[in-house]
Amino acid sequence: FLSLFEGEILASWAYTLHCATLEENKPNLTGIAKFYSVWKERVFGQLSKCTKSHLALRGDLMVCRHFFGGLEMIRGLVESDKARLDRLMPPNPNDCNYRIALMHRSKAKKPVEAQPNVVSSHSQRKTQGNGNVASFAEVVADFARHHDISFYPKVGSNATKDGKKVFMFGNHPVYFDKNVLFTLRGEAWQPISLEHLAQAC
Repeated sequence: FLSLFEGEILASWAYTLHCATLEENKPNLTGIAKFYSVWKERVFGQLSKCTKSHLALRGDLMVCRHFFGGLEMIRGLVESDKARLDRLMPPNPNDCNYRIALMHRSKAKKPVEAQPNVVSSHSQRKTQGNGNVASFAEVVADFARHHDISFYPKVGSNATKDGKKVFMFGNHPVYFDKNVLFTLRGEAWQPISLEHLAQAC
């Protein structure tokens, strides 16, 4: 299911979104933002109306990566950052399909030694009234584990941001808001992709 969705649907969605940000005439930012929001709600569902499919999509690293890439595209458009948009260009949908996505997912699966999942146990003990936080935290924890980066809840001072739990990803403080990852840059919290955060570690 996840490979089919990624290879046949998400690839075309990401390509369409990216093309919209590169229109020769001034891109329609409002229309692009609405396109993103509508698809995000369709894919992840509403908290009060979640199906098993929605939950599976929410917890999938590649699906979350596509949608965060979409946010980064919109950010590049808002900031007129052509270099960012060029870096975020997705592959042509003609080069993506179910079989290719399945192959990539199979290659990405590597045996990992059993180890305690700090985020999972913490989330079981204490959620914050937001079902997305625990599931997305598990996605980030899995990503960190595969890249040998430490990931754990911050304790002591500044352990929360606007009521949301702060975690340490390597030496970078992060928190989650509606499946978006934020990190502290200087004195400001800014959204960041997992790939860029891993490169900074």
